Amino acid sequence: MENFEDIVKLVTGNLPREEKKKVIEEINAQKRDKEIFKKVKISWAFLSSTKKMNDYEIENAFLKIQNKITGKKRRLYPILNPVFKYAAIIVFLISLTTIYYTNKQQFNRTDNPKELLYTSFITENGQRSKVVLPDSSIVWLNSGTTLSYPSNFSEQNREVSLNGQAFFQVYHKENNPFSVQANDLIVKVLGTKFDVDAYPENDKIAVVLESGKVELAHENIESFSYTMQPGEKAMFNIADKALTLNFADPTIYSSWKDGKLIFRNESMKNVVEKLKRWYNVDIEVANEEVYGSIFSGTIQNESYEEIFRYIEIVCDVDCKLIHNYEEEAKPEIIISKK
Repeated sequence: MENFEDIVKLVTGNLPREEKKKVIEEINAQKRDKEIFKKVKISWAFLSSTKKMNDYEIENAFLKIQNKITGKKRRLYPILNPVFKYAAIIVFLISLTTIYYTNKQQFNRTDNPKELLYTSFITENGQRSKVVLPDSSIVWLNSGTTLSYPSNFSEQNREVSLNGQAFFQVYHKENNPFSVQANDLIVKVLGTKFDVDAYPENDKIAVVLESGKVELAHENIESFSYTMQPGEKAMFNIADKALTLNFADPTIYSSWKDGKLIFRNESMKNVVEKLKRWYNVDIEVANEEVYGSIFSGTIQNESYEEIFRYIEIVCDVDCKLIHNYEEEAKPEIIISKK
């Protein structure tokens, strides 16, 4: 098809009705046009759902994608009608099974040995879930996460332990603080909303505060203390016990609890780790050059096949998809630099 803009107009909903049939017939008649149409459709789906980008950023990103698809430098014509600027977003409701179990653990005391029951909630990779604690606090668990609390949770200080990532909406109780232990880092709160990212395979723990106040402490370092303000992101290095602070958009950082992953100029290394858990797939990076790529996009209800085809387009990489149909076998994606 000589007129590339017709494909763009068709995808963005700006092609007159009387011209649609002709353009669709031309696309179906040419294998190359079918491939271009598919790439443009995938790219526009991502960009149109990326609400945090302004119109200029969306059009500029779309122009870059056009250039990569066609191999030609072109100017983006004003064909994007504001009415169709953003595609309608279908709310993706995730129905998940949370694995629940009770684990007995013995705590030996010299005066009176006491047995505590521990309640744990587990989400496997590819799952997310919502948990209501005995004190009415609400916790959203991301993929590959375990949350545990003791049977005396409501009787004494409200303490939970976390491996993975969770968003907390803590119920306020005067003189009864709530605390989250992740590795040796302790997050103490009275009532607030915050996200803790503490996957055991990572060398850092991230805490992002949406509202209220939280105090960061360390189990073994008495002098370690910092009180966070809303909008702050704290990165705790487990090895050297160092704390790094900056600002982040909490709504973007914790979007996973609403069934979305939002990436803004994020390194491919972080993207790969998040997608592994999100889709429960195995990802192999064939060469280190892949990690030099930067990715932006919003993932909501796309399949992993669609995601990696889009990554191919915008990041100049090849993604080889291997579908494993054996029971309990994960799909595998091999990413290499073009």
